[in-house]
Amino acid sequence: MPEYEKSAMQRLSETSDNMELWWDSSPLIFDTWKKEMLEKAEPSRKERLEKQLKVLFDTENPQDTLFDGVTTNPKLTRKVLDLLPDMVAPIVDEIIEGNRAKSDYLLAWKAYKEITKKGAALYMPLFEKSGYKKGYVSAQVDPRLVTDIKKMLHQALELKELSDNIMVKCPGSHEGIYLTEILTSLGIPTNETLVFHIPQVVAVAEAVKAGLENGRKNKVDYSQWRSVITIMIGRFEERPEFEESARSAGIELTEELKRWSGIAIAKKAHQILNDPSNGYSSKLLLCSARPGPGEGNVYHIEKVAGGNMVYTLNPEIIDDFMTICDGKEIYGQMEEPVPAGIMSRLKEIPYFMQGYEIDGIKREDFVDHTSFIMTREQFSDSMAEIEEYIVERKSKR
Repeated sequence: MPEYEKSAMQRLSETSDNMELWWDSSPLIFDTWKKEMLEKAEPSRKERLEKQLKVLFDTENPQDTLFDGVTTNPKLTRKVLDLLPDMVAPIVDEIIEGNRAKSDYLLAWKAYKEITKKGAALYMPLFEKSGYKKGYVSAQVDPRLVTDIKKMLHQALELKELSDNIMVKCPGSHEGIYLTEILTSLGIPTNETLVFHIPQVVAVAEAVKAGLENGRKNKVDYSQWRSVITIMIGRFEERPEFEESARSAGIELTEELKRWSGIAIAKKAHQILNDPSNGYSSKLLLCSARPGPGEGNVYHIEKVAGGNMVYTLNPEIIDDFMTICDGKEIYGQMEEPVPAGIMSRLKEIPYFMQGYEIDGIKREDFVDHTSFIMTREQFSDSMAEIEEYIVERKSKR
């Protein structure tokens, strides 16, 4: 097995001029994670790994970083409270002291915004150096509000006020997609989250297209604007409804078939968004990658390398990918088709075909998809946990 000086992450980023890698966690925890990675590394690998991790993000030179942006959400922000208590506790205590009449909900929202603002500041040098093309930090509206357009719009505008490089994360519900259209018409960059399938991708791309048309008619400034659409690739695959649907079709849903299902949707979304005849301005973003199939592969990443896309990767999958593919060649595979035999079996599974066909799911039914429900509940629980942290800090005063 060859030994590369460059990490698998760096080699992945070099598979295409348009391949972007983002950090899927709060920027505030990078140094803590880096320290943990080095502490557990084999002695023979430690020096090389330290150099590789410095390439990903260097707090002393943030304008020269492999990571081109950041995605956060309540679940990821909740981790900051545990990992950086000495930094976060005084911030939260000051918020509580200065807002005694506010509810725990509003105090939690203020804490979420303050942590997000501090993280966004770390990427401002890259944002400015790149001419506002990179260095965006995605911040999410409260996932408990996925069908409340007015409250989501209010929060979106609050988030955008935090920093010029904030990109607002909107949910892939009917109302969330409308929110994206509104924000796009105002020149506010957006990241559509809780997206799992092709019908959502197309609905969002069309909404962005309509918002741009409206904004340009009104001479809106788009010099600090981008649109990305996030497919949560692993979350579509891991639902028990997928297993049941495959079983009803007489198909054994192996780990390999699961991984290829998400890849197939990603490849089709990439083709749709990059087809000039569609006139779309959104860039594909993938997240929620899983290792496998087997012990020596990370198909979710390897099979889409070289695309005109963004991949946002959390600390756990970066660790897996850098370890598993440390001595493995990384090369462009986005344009390679899904193997015919794999695709033939997937097309027999109704669950997959609903997510693969452009009209497989109606827009009003997006919120009822099992992946959407599960992910919304997880993110909502995390927001509630931030409120619980507020209550805990109050009790110690």
